[in-house]
Amino acid sequence: MANSNSKNGGIIGSIVGGLIMIVVGTGLLWWNEGNNVRNIKTTNEVEANVVDIVSNSDPSQYEGKLVSVSGRIIVEDEKLTDDVFQVNVHTAALKRVVEIYQWEEDSDTDDDGDTTYSYKKVWSQRLIDSSDFHRTSGHENPSTVPYQSTVYYAETVKLGNFHLSSQQIENMATDTALEPKSAGLTLPEDCTLSGSYVTTSKDLNTPQIGDVRIVWQYNNWKEVSLIAQPVGTTFTSYVSQQEKRVNYITGGIHTTAEMITDMRQQDKMMKWLFRGLGAFMIFVGYLSLITPLTKIASFIPLVGGVINSALILVEFLIALVHSLLIISIAWIRFRPVLGICLLVACAGLGFLATFLMKKRKAALPA
Repeated sequence: MANSNSKNGGIIGSIVGGLIMIVVGTGLLWWNEGNNVRNIKTTNEVEANVVDIVSNSDPSQYEGKLVSVSGRIIVEDEKLTDDVFQVNVHTAALKRVVEIYQWEEDSDTDDDGDTTYSYKKVWSQRLIDSSDFHRTSGHENPSTVPYQSTVYYAETVKLGNFHLSSQQIENMATDTALEPKSAGLTLPEDCTLSGSYVTTSKDLNTPQIGDVRIVWQYNNWKEVSLIAQPVGTTFTSYVSQQEKRVNYITGGIHTTAEMITDMRQQDKMMKWLFRGLGAFMIFVGYLSLITPLTKIASFIPLVGGVINSALILVEFLIALVHSLLIISIAWIRFRPVLGICLLVACAGLGFLATFLMKKRKAALPA
């Protein structure tokens, strides 16, 4: 009786989880398409209104306008210093990255609703709470860490007659590795140097749970290019008619056209990322909904596997139609031609799914 209740609970949980996944995936697709339209209109607005200026321009002439400017930057501050380790470098941004060696739990649920748990040791920047593990004994993680990840920023970074804003400085990538030994490193008593890592481990090749390893990264840009709105001698975000904020900054010298192209590429990448995520959630949701049917089909001799394959194919087509329908409805207001084409595609896929379902029913034993 207990096993039966467990299986029934697993089926109900699968159905409820599937419905939640479908709703969330649908909402994500709807939001993404609207957000993508706003991004396209914003980038077009930027392209139509941006003014190219040089870095030694008079800031007062361009206050309130949308400008594109590039040039060499000057960090006026002294070297940024990590006060704990005395690591220092002349840069706009310095990051201390702290990782802790910990247990991580993975779970896998089979078709019968039974869940198995496995554990592995990983380096992670976040503390993993082992009290939530299914099996805590033998998999205890530390609850505190002696050092924290942190980022240091320069206060004054000049670009000709302008100063970069704090937001722009914080958006400058810290992707260059710093060699701590040549950057003034002072080791605390509980740490040693192992290659480029400062660590509390006795041997990084065989670390123990709770060991810490630390590296530093910094921004190595000498020149920047940006699109933003001047205010005084610094910059702020430009707010488009779509209420999207534009405060773009990148390393190196780039033309306005190159920066706008990059903005479009970033928007396109995010669009397809969220499209894929939303569609995947809908697919998984419908897959969870047909779990009871696949369980029943698995007991039918000879044709059970064929029926399951057909069910999954039909489920895939339904999820695809669902996703395309949401995308087409979201786009039809802004791109009627594309929206209509997607609706036609949805109708075709819906017809195919219906045809396959009828064929599957005909194949079932009487």
